[in-house]
Amino acid sequence: MGQEDDIGILLSYIPAFRVWYILILNYFFQFLLFIFFLISFWLVSSRFFLGALLVEFIIVFFGTLPYKYITKNSEKIRKNYLKKYGQLATQKLWFHYESYTIPFLSSSLYFPLLLINYDFIPKIINLEPHFLTSSFFPVYISIPIGILIIIIGVKIKRPSGGFGELVESYVYLIYPDKSKLLKDGKYQYIRHPRYLGRATVAFGFALIANNILAILVATIHAVTFWSLIPYEDYELSNRFGDEFRSYKDKVPALVPRYGNWKKFIKYIFYNKN
Repeated sequence: MGQEDDIGILLSYIPAFRVWYILILNYFFQFLLFIFFLISFWLVSSRFFLGALLVEFIIVFFGTLPYKYITKNSEKIRKNYLKKYGQLATQKLWFHYESYTIPFLSSSLYFPLLLINYDFIPKIINLEPHFLTSSFFPVYISIPIGILIIIIGVKIKRPSGGFGELVESYVYLIYPDKSKLLKDGKYQYIRHPRYLGRATVAFGFALIANNILAILVATIHAVTFWSLIPYEDYELSNRFGDEFRSYKDKVPALVPRYGNWKKFIKYIFYNKN
């Protein structure tokens, strides 16, 4: 299915979004939470030198817990939600989890940018002088390369192989019979391009921030997200059985096999879907 069809699928399973003011209120609520979490990052990191590492770990760890829970207990949750909410099961699941996890995890992704450390712009967080907070590249290197890495990460993360970005796992967790195993596009080279792309974007932000502390924050973000891989593989194995296990044996999780790098890079830059 393409991305245009994906929007229709989202609206069919979450009919509340057909009402324009509910959609706006939902995004406004998520934006407020996003700002709240960023301010919390700022407050803690401004007062404790290594608070940035602690708060990043806390936010991304607890932000990914709901996904781990619903993925590990997908069959139980599916039965409970369908029994309790019927046709609105996906909508209820979305508002119970997605409305909170999106701003939670988005703030942790953008957090390395708050650690930006240049003399020619006002510092958002007053970092103590330390080798972890010292700039390691000239600005004319760190910013352009950081932007380039972000662009690459976004391209890696883009929908591929029939996957639409707007439909997350919640729709197909409730209705697994309507899903399909993604093996085309970027999925023919790695199983989890979204997680690789997200990590790449985080490191791009960290490079713009231009200090080791930001790199460590991005590393915590990436590693915590990569910890979701066994949970997703477990659920996909239950859903697709031998088809997924055969696919898993042939395709690595995050790093393309030797010999596929050129094809992977070419696909990222020259394919539109």
